Amino acid sequence: MPLIAKVGRKKWRVRILLLGIAIFLWLGVIIHFIPVWWAFTSSIKPWWEVYKFPPTLWPKNPTFSVYRLLLFAFTSNLKLGGGSETAQMALADQPFWVFLKNSAVITGGVMAFNLLVCALVGYSLSKLCSPKWSRFMFLFFVGTMFVPGNASLIPRFLLVRCFPFATKTAPYIPFTHVRFPHINMLNTYWGIILPLAYNGFSVLLFKGFFDGIPNELINAARLDGSSEIGIFRRIILPLSKPVFAVVAYFSFNSAWNQFMWPLIVLTQARHLDPLSIMLYKLQLGLSAVNPEADRELLESGFGMNAVMALGIIQSIPVFIMFIILREQLMKGIKLRGFK
Repeated sequence: MPLIAKVGRKKWRVRILLLGIAIFLWLGVIIHFIPVWWAFTSSIKPWWEVYKFPPTLWPKNPTFSVYRLLLFAFTSNLKLGGGSETAQMALADQPFWVFLKNSAVITGGVMAFNLLVCALVGYSLSKLCSPKWSRFMFLFFVGTMFVPGNASLIPRFLLVRCFPFATKTAPYIPFTHVRFPHINMLNTYWGIILPLAYNGFSVLLFKGFFDGIPNELINAARLDGSSEIGIFRRIILPLSKPVFAVVAYFSFNSAWNQFMWPLIVLTQARHLDPLSIMLYKLQLGLSAVNPEADRELLESGFGMNAVMALGIIQSIPVFIMFIILREQLMKGIKLRGFK
């Protein structure tokens, strides 16, 4: 349904209103596009032009050398002859593709577990539990959204360190000097993936969508002898592509840009760092670059323009994911409760 009905659009007052709305929306688009444009142009500028004042909207000498350095020469083999020790942080001890693989593994694992766990929880609350228990469990699961993420960092860290006990060390078995069996998932992929496998907002979306699926379809399948897993696979999944696309995109975006949790968990396994940690290390190292001591690094074209270039590279998969799921995402906007 259009914002303004087609009837009467030829009136001058309506035309002025439409023109004002269009100008306002295009102004918002331009404002949101400026940071992207600034990051891209800064990434193709020479290092000295990034700091030039007044800044230029387009580089006078555009170059993609920093992208080649990031993608193909970003290893410990690239030395800084005579450079300062602090600036060595600007160069990672692993190739770029290792960080990219780590981000892909972490993001893929979080998406797989998040979709499976949250979809089954939402289906159980919507179609399996009694109304009384469904309301209680729904408030319990969605209530996790009200707990700030920073408040759960320490309990999650202790739980990952000594699973399944959220303590500094595993307790002793009663009347013995033997500790309970436990698993230390620090410095592993699992330590990042498993705590992010559940999301209260995803459960909210799944349950809201599943509530709109007629119970008659499910009851008919039960009369035909189908199991609940079979019903979920043959009936629920084909009808729920829009909500799966929405949850998949949100899960991908959140997992791909994770920074604080991997930084805490991977303290002794820096070879498992994702791209977000690489971007942090690069920015931290380049902020301490000395133009005199680190001339070789700067002359190679590797300066703060590399931070912008890596930011552009890291944002490309998010854009590709949106393009892949755009059709289902548009349908997912019409989820139950938003119609």
